[in-house]
Amino acid sequence: MQSSPDTNQSTDRIIISQLDINTYPKGFDAEIARKLAELTQYAYNQFDLFQLRNNSQIFNLKEPFILHSEFAENGVPFGYVASEADTSNIYVIFRGTRGFLEWFKDVNIQLVSFKDSTNRNNEIVEIKGKIYEWVVQENQGSIIIPNIDHNFGFVTAGFRGIYVSLRQKLLDALNEKWQKSQNARVFVTGHSLGGALATLAIPDILKNTPFKNPDNVTLYTFASPRCGDRQFAASFEALKVRHWRIANTEDFVTMLPFPTGNVIKPAPVNEAPEAELGIGGVAGVDKNPNPIFGFLKAMYDRNKRRMPDYVHTGTPVYFTIHEAALEKHHNLNEVYMIGISQNPILVTDNVVNKAVEKIKD
Repeated sequence: MQSSPDTNQSTDRIIISQLDINTYPKGFDAEIARKLAELTQYAYNQFDLFQLRNNSQIFNLKEPFILHSEFAENGVPFGYVASEADTSNIYVIFRGTRGFLEWFKDVNIQLVSFKDSTNRNNEIVEIKGKIYEWVVQENQGSIIIPNIDHNFGFVTAGFRGIYVSLRQKLLDALNEKWQKSQNARVFVTGHSLGGALATLAIPDILKNTPFKNPDNVTLYTFASPRCGDRQFAASFEALKVRHWRIANTEDFVTMLPFPTGNVIKPAPVNEAPEAELGIGGVAGVDKNPNPIFGFLKAMYDRNKRRMPDYVHTGTPVYFTIHEAALEKHHNLNEVYMIGISQNPILVTDNVVNKAVEKIKD
């Protein structure tokens, strides 16, 4: 049944277009999307509880969802694996960053091999430094993702660095669930940075868990940035996993990294690629702490260098809601739910409130 959100919640909000039951693409399930968005909100609560308990989590889910495993980067939670009572569904959930600008403030968008974190010159790219909040990545480049072809494609170094630090608990949880339900459907989701992490998880799940049937694995992402190059996008498409990429056309994060820096035409293919190109981040050639400014600087200084490509994956599900501030365009709880004609998600706030009261007691 279609929900009827209150579109007058903000005087600064202008709804240009939104999806309803008559405009959903074939195969898109708004109720599943809402359920996954709610579970993603819980992942943000997971992080809030981590902060409240001074690094000691007291996180759980409400019925009918059952928590099975949490995963973290250096102790900082990024999501979890859950199931649902009375179904065989498994949910893999990744959170994004709390603030609109956090994920690309420091994260490195240098392209590296998804398999082994090598650049175009076959040199291992190590990311050492603060990504955001308390997350410090070290030696993630030495982690190889098995059963992935060398030509699968290149992905952003920062996103890969976070993902590989989370993947083992994710794979262990799915392997355990397979023993109990081999016909389970796996739904993977994430918002913002979490959308990129969820995308990277898909080939790993298909290649390194017993869930190898792409018909039983589905990806819904909300407000996801681009996370790989054209070869990665093509390889991902060949996996035949249904990916619904939900995006507000006004959301700046979904436009990043820019698809390419070649303004008029690309340089000849035999020119040096982005390996020599400073595109920001703590491991970037220019050592520019901001990948966006580093990218723009590289465009200005490019001469004849061939610029990197960044390509979205999945089938887009677009709506247009304009707010008076850029960060509001990125909001999962209201803007994205209203965009797909679902009511805003409010119930998960109770989890944090109860935890605060328990801590006070």
